[in-house]
Amino acid sequence: MTCIVSYDIESDRIRNRLARFLEKKGVRLQKSVFAIEIERHVFNGLLKGIETITKKQGKVAVFRLCEGCLKNAVQMNKDEKDVYVF
Repeated sequence: MTCIVSYDIESDRIRNRLARFLEKKGVRLQKSVFAIEIERHVFNGLLKGIETITKKQGKVAVFRLCEGCLKNAVQMNKDEKDVYVF
């Protein structure tokens, strides 16, 4: 399953820690947006990891993309890293 994680966190320390955590899990799309390919059975672990780091400070949104969304995605910028429009 593919997840998109987006965040807006004021604290530099927490924001940097979360970014390092997410970089290990997936691909950075923008400064505060990551795409993560993850198995369904470890999804809750990802959420717990995010909660542990953020301590519920700031805003974090996690979007799970269904197979239909992925099939309808349009790939752009084929010369660079894959960029998809959903």
